[in-house]
Amino acid sequence: MSKDQIYGALVFLVSLLAAVGYVSIFVGGYLGVAFLRQLQELAIAIPVALAVLAVLVILMWIGWTMLTTPPLEEIGPTPTP
Repeated sequence: MSKDQIYGALVFLVSLLAAVGYVSIFVGGYLGVAFLRQLQELAIAIPVALAVLAVLVILMWIGWTMLTTPPLEEIGPTPTP
């Protein structure tokens, strides 16, 4: 196996474990497991907060780029001597 395939397998396994854990929080909460019921709100709040922050960081990056980029020179006909 190449290095890329090993990294791909690790990404796949971590994502699979995260998905199983995420779904088990919701299913366990509805089945009456008290510990998992408390985590249900966090399982919704954390991804929403991260998504909002990601959008705001992208907007800040766009604003910073617009702020620090020098204006373009006008393109027009070249003056003849």
